[in-house]
Amino acid sequence: MTREKLSQTISRELLKMIESGKYPPGSKLPTEMELAAQFGVSRIPIREALSVLRAAGVITSRQGGGSFVEERIGSSILHNLRIETDDIEWITHLFEIRKILEPEAAALAAQRRTPEHLERMRKALQWLEEEIADENKIGMEADLEFHRSMFLATQNPVMIQTLESLAPLYERTMSITLKPNVGLKSKRKSVYQEHLHIFQAIESEEPELAKVHCAIHLRNAEKKLSLYF
Repeated sequence: MTREKLSQTISRELLKMIESGKYPPGSKLPTEMELAAQFGVSRIPIREALSVLRAAGVITSRQGGGSFVEERIGSSILHNLRIETDDIEWITHLFEIRKILEPEAAALAAQRRTPEHLERMRKALQWLEEEIADENKIGMEADLEFHRSMFLATQNPVMIQTLESLAPLYERTMSITLKPNVGLKSKRKSVYQEHLHIFQAIESEEPELAKVHCAIHLRNAEKKLSLYF
């Protein structure tokens, strides 16, 4: 069994324990060493499994204090971590494409953006900030508009058309990866900060930095999907 698959199995098992009430909201999880002993593995896959749960908004880490189940985690949030089997393959394929296209789009946007492109991105970012401030909103439309405005800034018509053709699948994926953040202020703030860092790199005309921040954003979004397999 590969390390990645092992960590995914552990993250799903921990999720089941949280859902069953073994680790209720606000409770502290066992230490990495204790979990490693419990699952009979090294601390590396345990660390990766906890990272997946953090990305999904299920747990939070406190410096020097270990990992805790989110106070506001509940059946509604856990339900949002469910996905139809038929969608899994399509969403996995989409992330493969996103990891190829979007970091490059961010780099091109940093090189080619005009003041008009920056203004549209800035408005999308402000919209996302407003949506995130409302804990009952997902922010999907604002999120998608930000990515659309980034692609427009590449001034590459093929890239732009590719995004538009994939828009329905983007919406489905975002609805899944963003829903667990509803009611979780820290996770919603993290999503906004990731978009802000991409925008700042594009605004500063730093293509490599824009590419890195975009890759980080996609990696964090993709981690949530590990819970569905």
